[in-house]
Amino acid sequence: MMETLTDRMTRYLLKRLRRRGVFALYERAVDVGLLASAFIGGEERKGTTWKVNDQAWHVLTGNPDQDRATVARMIGVGRPPRQRADEPVTFIVPDENAVDGVVTFECGSVGASDEQPKGRRRKARRVRAGGVAASTAPGIGFPYVAALLREHLPPPNPVHAAVALLVARAVGASLPDISTLIEALRPSAPFVLLKAPVPRFELCLGMMLEDGLILPFRAALEDVLRDNPLSGRYRQQQSAVIRRKMKTLSGIAVENTDDQHIRKQFRQALLDEPAPILLADETRFALTPVVTETADLVLECGGIDHEMIAELLHVCCGIPPKQSLVFMDDIVFDPESLTLDDVALAVRPGRTAEQTLSVLALLAERTAAEEEEDKEGRETGHRRQRSGKGRASETTSQRNAGKKKPQDVGIDVIEPVTSVDSDTVTADAAGTPTPKDRLLSVETLAGCGPARDWALDLKADLALWRKGVLRWDEMTTKLLLSGPPGTGKTTFARALCNTLQVPLLATSVARWLEPGYLGDVLKRMSASFTVAGEKAPAILFIDELDNIGRRQGAGSRNYDDYWASLINRMLELLDGASQSEGIIVVGATNLPEKIDPALLRSGRLETHVEIPMPDMEALVGILGHHLGSDLDAVLASAPAATTPRRLRPPPARNGELPVRRKPFYKPEAQKGPRHD
Repeated sequence: MMETLTDRMTRYLLKRLRRRGVFALYERAVDVGLLASAFIGGEERKGTTWKVNDQAWHVLTGNPDQDRATVARMIGVGRPPRQRADEPVTFIVPDENAVDGVVTFECGSVGASDEQPKGRRRKARRVRAGGVAASTAPGIGFPYVAALLREHLPPPNPVHAAVALLVARAVGASLPDISTLIEALRPSAPFVLLKAPVPRFELCLGMMLEDGLILPFRAALEDVLRDNPLSGRYRQQQSAVIRRKMKTLSGIAVENTDDQHIRKQFRQALLDEPAPILLADETRFALTPVVTETADLVLECGGIDHEMIAELLHVCCGIPPKQSLVFMDDIVFDPESLTLDDVALAVRPGRTAEQTLSVLALLAERTAAEEEEDKEGRETGHRRQRSGKGRASETTSQRNAGKKKPQDVGIDVIEPVTSVDSDTVTADAAGTPTPKDRLLSVETLAGCGPARDWALDLKADLALWRKGVLRWDEMTTKLLLSGPPGTGKTTFARALCNTLQVPLLATSVARWLEPGYLGDVLKRMSASFTVAGEKAPAILFIDELDNIGRRQGAGSRNYDDYWASLINRMLELLDGASQSEGIIVVGATNLPEKIDPALLRSGRLETHVEIPMPDMEALVGILGHHLGSDLDAVLASAPAATTPRRLRPPPARNGELPVRRKPFYKPEAQKGPRHD
């Protein structure tokens, strides 16, 4: 029977998985001393060469039976089944011209038939050269050791195998032959849409692209929408492995992004260095025509079905497909509800077909029930946070990202106070208004220095902007406040809210960093500006801005890409009048020297005001504001000035001179009640 395109792609992708498994096995052999490795190209690591380590000459005898047991013991696995003498094996040897520095070829096996008769077998002679014992056993070379190691090759990861089967199905169901695929991928920057409606498909596909399990190279993923990478990882700059740049898109992110923003980011991606663009989509609905109609190649397949499960069990567990299909007919379940997480939980080594399929049926039933409950919760307005869904939980949260309340993204909204309403004023026992009822404004605030002038100028400009006389980009709407703790930076933001009569949205970098995961942190940052834009004109107050850090040189610290991504997103949100129209940004920090200089350039937080510790005049103003009408009573209760009485020093002892001490004063006792 003629091989179909799906079968051909399946065979190719499974070979990629097997090849990566062989490399992992070789790395294990390097750890135990059987092999030695070296990188081709030095620090650039264009490939890897493998050779037999000197230790292998001491422990291997040339007898396949004995050496099988030795290798199994050294790499920490059980004794493998003996390989048939007529079964060909694949050796992997160094080749600088091949991808990853290796090339494969077929040759004979290492069975007993390849050896001399037992009675005439030569014994290994050991000689000492330069103080090191060496073995001259015949046939002990890299092909021999590689074949012994290859007998311990584990089955492929079930999640990797499932993704490979989905990709092969998408190619086979969408294209007539392999030549069409090659022709579509021939340009330097093709745009490919790959759709497989299985939760966690996008994330797993991204990780496999980075690990070189899909394409014949390792990919460096860059998100077109400047969101978190498709794999959910952030690549460290000090990695020496050569990777080819690939731009990616998430179908979940595209579904929750407006078409205008998608077109803008696509334009920017096309203006940059040309690179292939891959849109991986795990949603069950059609995406916007902006991406579906502009893609050079659309590859689409269905979800997980019975045939795919049978093929997966055959690849990972060696179970015949017919046996799996017969058993699935007896236990009726819907495999379309399964996720790749369910596959990882159910398909385990040592399980029979009945056990594996029973677990899959249970997981499919629970997943379907959770989806039904989630649907009912959305209809009634109550969202239930699910566990065990992984990427699916992110899907729903991303769909509702534009509908989140400010408190969901770590923002406190403070409405301005126009004046003190006499009906709502509370009084103490003496009938004096309490301090909380007095209006806080920049005009009455003491100790804020040049920040007061900036606020009053902004108030005048804001009035002109509302009349259409002044454009927003002509105004100075971004301010950085710095100073020691307790100097009133947060109080200034509250006073500015009342002075400008606009809402105050208070957040902090610490709140942005609460999720920890880079993609979620970036979403919180963007959501803060989005919520502020919905309430524009508004003040976005960002406290503890120094926590965002500053960019360092490449490889100067661990996880530098993480912090560089945060700063780059902050620069993107601050730049441009259209992006921050109606948003007044006020940042506060105790350590301004830790902030990246790029955030302080023109158009960003260009106005920097340092609030020092209050002097005597500022302290009087601060106390006067907090005391209010109580100030007269406090001054009246102050003790009257008295003449101090100097105390005599103690007499000298044992003929010593009297000790002259600094005079100190003791006020006379107060009469009557004391006023605090």
